[in-house]
Amino acid sequence: MLPSFYQACLQANLSEAQYLTLQILILLLHSHRTVQLERLAALFPQPITFESRRRNLQRFLKLPQLRVKLLWFPLIKHIIKQEFSRKNKNRHQRRKLKKLRHLGHLLLVIDRTDWKGRNLFVASVICGKRALPVYWILLDKKVSSNLGEQKKFLKPVLKLLKSYPVVVIGDREFQSVQLGKWLDEKGIAFILRQKKGTSLLLSGEDKYQPLKALDIQPGTEQFFSGIYYTDSHKLGPFNLATRGQRRYRSKQAEAPWYLLTNLDSLEKTLKLYESRFGIEAMFKDCKTGGYNIEKTKVSEPRFLALVLLIAIAYSLNTIRGQQLNILPHRVYICRLKESNRSAERHSDFWIGTYGTFWVESMDTFSELAFSLIRLKPQKNPYFSKGLTAMSLIKQAF
Repeated sequence: MLPSFYQACLQANLSEAQYLTLQILILLLHSHRTVQLERLAALFPQPITFESRRRNLQRFLKLPQLRVKLLWFPLIKHIIKQEFSRKNKNRHQRRKLKKLRHLGHLLLVIDRTDWKGRNLFVASVICGKRALPVYWILLDKKVSSNLGEQKKFLKPVLKLLKSYPVVVIGDREFQSVQLGKWLDEKGIAFILRQKKGTSLLLSGEDKYQPLKALDIQPGTEQFFSGIYYTDSHKLGPFNLATRGQRRYRSKQAEAPWYLLTNLDSLEKTLKLYESRFGIEAMFKDCKTGGYNIEKTKVSEPRFLALVLLIAIAYSLNTIRGQQLNILPHRVYICRLKESNRSAERHSDFWIGTYGTFWVESMDTFSELAFSLIRLKPQKNPYFSKGLTAMSLIKQAF
């Protein structure tokens, strides 16, 4: 059963048959972690021939209602509001919220990923160590996006998130100083990583030089203010935060970070940029680590509809994981964080996914499970506690 606010949004825009089909598909995505049309058709619970089920799903995935702005925007707006509100939160949740706010900002990370020839442009918000997708489009080319495409893409996202203090973060593909100027004129904070060949004019100097001339050493961090960028555009003044990456074990040190920003603090700029890697974890969850979207071979409209289904399923598991993460019974789902680890061993998405799997497997194999329990009477006190915990975990669903 979907949460009430999911139900209200989806039922308002879909017919009853469409809503039930969508709900079944989301449950199939969760249970079988695949978006291959043939697999979904094979699993879809309707007493009709396989070919009829396949054609039924093909028609469903081309519905004009399965659009990001119509179905997903209201959902992600509600999710962000709930995540960043202090209302109805216990002490553990308030502490986590302090981390989620990232120094008082909502982090909007833009990136592009290739899924077996599908060039997908994605914007996401960072929640802890993971990202939640906000908006996505398919580019009709295999190369990087240009400035016009980036501005057109960001406009509806910034409008959706206008109530929050947003920081737009992009890697070297989004190095355009013109994009930074456009965001700055809108009053939007930004951090855009630059390539080492980008030219800049340091404060107090009269000649432009490439960033690599700064000779950033591994392990050092620097902050430059009042800088003008590129000899051709001469835009500014902006700031530059740099970090020289250290060599880790036998791995070669990465190229230094050159971060164009309108923020006024080295520490804040570096800390916020570090959080952008949550989008890489999200991509992995959507690919081999989760829903295996790169294996699907459907047409473009159906592909975008499948990405929408993944976004809904992914957000449901992440929210469910957050709910389970604050329960004392989390120990029944996963290993706890070790004392010598700085980060949680498992993400909210992982806990939400496998917590559900554990409960479902107990229900599916209940006869075998209880037969095994009866063979271990000396463990009854522990089994009793575990069954109580399972009951409470079910209630969290």
